[in-house]
Amino acid sequence: MNGPSNRAPVVVGADVSAPSSVALEWAAEDSIRRKRPLRIVHAMDLAGYFAGPPAAKAFAAPMIVESAYEIAVGVAADALARVRGGGRHPAVTAHVAPGAPAAVLRDAGRDAVEIVIGHRPRNEVIDLLFGSVALALAARADAPVVVAKRATARPYDDVVVFLEPGPAPDALLGYAFRTASAHGVRLRVLRAGSAAGPSLGRWRRLHPEVRVHEQRCDGDARSALLAASVAARLLVVEARRPMGVLAWRRPWGLARLIRRSACPVAIVPAPSDSGRPGPSPAAP
Repeated sequence: MNGPSNRAPVVVGADVSAPSSVALEWAAEDSIRRKRPLRIVHAMDLAGYFAGPPAAKAFAAPMIVESAYEIAVGVAADALARVRGGGRHPAVTAHVAPGAPAAVLRDAGRDAVEIVIGHRPRNEVIDLLFGSVALALAARADAPVVVAKRATARPYDDVVVFLEPGPAPDALLGYAFRTASAHGVRLRVLRAGSAAGPSLGRWRRLHPEVRVHEQRCDGDARSALLAASVAARLLVVEARRPMGVLAWRRPWGLARLIRRSACPVAIVPAPSDSGRPGPSPAAP
């Protein structure tokens, strides 16, 4: 199976919001730990700019586009300056692309290690009716999607990965082990139910530097994950579409987990969903 190349970037969505600042901070730190380039992306969504009679829109369109582009370039440049200002990141670029944020980030992250976005707390019903960037990306992205938020984690806290019964999910375990390795923390594996799940033997051999702790959660999986998130650096779950305990289509499933988690959440697409092979177990 083909894994991400050594130059596969961490992609982060940037705008002027506070959640975007949190995402940029997470992505910059994570890309440094992974020794990967950082690609900052700003989506120039013009849909909200065009309103009013057709004649007025046609007359104003060139000025609107020019103004929106100037604003977008400024947003991207500011994000780039913030990352470079610390002097820690040697490989960071910024890009502007037209379109809705979910579509732009999905396209920008086709070759990425992960796509990082900020968490915007909203009403659950609104998310279900109108959707969110996080759920749209989780449904369609080829790369893992990290929903960043301020966490209660401390430097020694775990990366927590959730495993459902069934075949070994290479993409999920590969991402979880590599993340724990990059951050130098323990990997806590939560297994759903009492049935035998995927073996971790191969992954332990590939990543002997990662300390692993396994435990069962026989009750509600979301409750167990939310409890684990209080002392976690990152929750890692698989987006099995449309099936699975945390399937994004299931009401209140993934959306509620993202909203209520006390730490960032990484959503890893199942290889069969994305149409691409999962990453190689040995991929860096």
